[in-house]
Amino acid sequence: MSNQKRQIARAFKMRGLSIQPPALDGLTNILQREPNPQSIQTVLASILDEIKERMMKRGGSGSAAGGLVVTLAFLQEVMADMTRDGDDVIEEALQLLNAVQMPRLGYDMMKRRFELVREGEGVGAEKRGFFGGPSDKVDMMLQRYNLVHQRMLRQDLFRPNLVTANGGSINGGRGGDEDCHKITPIEGLLGRSGVKILLGMVAQVEEGQYYLEDPTAQIPISLTQTQLLTTGFITEQSIVLVEGELIDGTLLVHKIGHPIFEPRRNALDAIGLRETDIFGAIPTLGELAKLRAMEERHGCEGMFVILSDVHLDDARVLKKLEVLLEGFDGCDPLPVFCLLGNFTSGRGGSSSNATTVGYFDELANIIAKFPRIAAEGRFILVPGLEDVGLGAIVPRPPLPEYVTGSLRAKVRHVHFGSNPCRIRYFSKEFVLGRLDVLNKLRRNCILLPEEGDELGGSGEEEDGRMEDSDEEEEDGGGGGTASETKKSPSQKLIQHGVKSMLDQGHLCPIPPSECPIYWQYDHALRLYPAPDVVVLGDSGAERYSENYGDCDVMNPGSFYRDFGFLVYRPFGDEDDCDESGVVRSGVEFSAIDDD
Repeated sequence: MSNQKRQIARAFKMRGLSIQPPALDGLTNILQREPNPQSIQTVLASILDEIKERMMKRGGSGSAAGGLVVTLAFLQEVMADMTRDGDDVIEEALQLLNAVQMPRLGYDMMKRRFELVREGEGVGAEKRGFFGGPSDKVDMMLQRYNLVHQRMLRQDLFRPNLVTANGGSINGGRGGDEDCHKITPIEGLLGRSGVKILLGMVAQVEEGQYYLEDPTAQIPISLTQTQLLTTGFITEQSIVLVEGELIDGTLLVHKIGHPIFEPRRNALDAIGLRETDIFGAIPTLGELAKLRAMEERHGCEGMFVILSDVHLDDARVLKKLEVLLEGFDGCDPLPVFCLLGNFTSGRGGSSSNATTVGYFDELANIIAKFPRIAAEGRFILVPGLEDVGLGAIVPRPPLPEYVTGSLRAKVRHVHFGSNPCRIRYFSKEFVLGRLDVLNKLRRNCILLPEEGDELGGSGEEEDGRMEDSDEEEEDGGGGGTASETKKSPSQKLIQHGVKSMLDQGHLCPIPPSECPIYWQYDHALRLYPAPDVVVLGDSGAERYSENYGDCDVMNPGSFYRDFGFLVYRPFGDEDDCDESGVVRSGVEFSAIDDD
């Protein structure tokens, strides 16, 4: 033992390094566990090369008479990276954030700055609960408005041109305010005539009478002569851009449309979150750089298999689940399996607790039939609105522990998300939700979008092009804009719904009577900045995949109906490049044959 330590210390000195005694003991133990004694020198040389390279990049971790000093902590860091396997990479790359853990992004209109507030105690944190007071509802609406308002003020359409000394414009216009439109607050309409542009939330304060509200005031509006400038569903609680004039105390709306969409990259730059991890798992910029390097090497290997409406009380569903797992058992690496509710065909209250526990026991038994998947596979379960647990108020907490005990015992990597929840996979941010949004948007629409409407009128042609990336389309699938391909009525409705959510920056921009929300957790449903991926288990719509403003929005369909599921590759591969050479994500719809 002492002879081996002397040899190791001598090898370090020959590289201009010195090693502390605790680190020397640790390295000796590592080399002694090497199964092949003849390869010890080779292993030691590779460790020394890695240590020397890292210390040179860091400028050294210390100084001593013998040169650069290797500490035990530094040795452990090097060995952890050198022994990292595929499972370790996925473990670091995949993070789940439930609604109650989600930090709240707020905008202070007075200070004109963003705040990322986490729940808890201490400086900069806030306490939240499921039972808020009236002030929490007011704050919820105010924050929704503020996030949209600051986004509009940064658009070229509403930003004054900055004039240079020679009379030119920094923003590219003629100079001055000739090209700039101004958003007028509602209280600013008093005593003024003429056509104005306003930003406000649509509300029905009186039966049959709609109002436009902003933080300053509210005013009744008339939509009898309104031209709809954008596609999408406009409902109560929608924040809209309005052009109109005040006549006899009522705002006669000439034109109305959704706010201008802002792509994720632009929003992150404006907010200052490009180098920040909202999941709290990446503490330093160095760790973030390391994760991005891992993404370049391993990101293309990632795959998500997504199912919705997995009715565990249906024997056919259980049988097809077993077939699906058998088909993916040979994949290397294994995909991430995302199972969305509802997990029973009836409401959660229609079955006894013991019966519900039995359904999840059956799921655990099926997964356990495939030892590799049970040990290495990763599962994410998101409850539906009718699953066991609290009522149909969102965000819904994860499935209760008392019904998932068997899954936790038999499946090593199983995660239970809220509805909705967030996932980080390397640098990609996912939103997973089991929300029947499309039918609710259609049912509450106060201005029907016209068929054949093209995106326009609010400046979203450049920022919010929508692409159909469904690879099963008969015309060849993804890549074309919405205006290039003839769309069926159902596809148009889907695109209206996708645009409504992303333009509004919210998963459920509908009246609270249709989708009750816990006021202090409304931020968990916001889509600003827009995530990279939104997965909605929507039983009221056919399966689809749309790309809008570089955000992939998809619905895997109902598994219990046709045993269909979605395979999603966040980083695609070289074959998925678009015309500009950018690698697009891969989307594939599949189904298990019905015997």
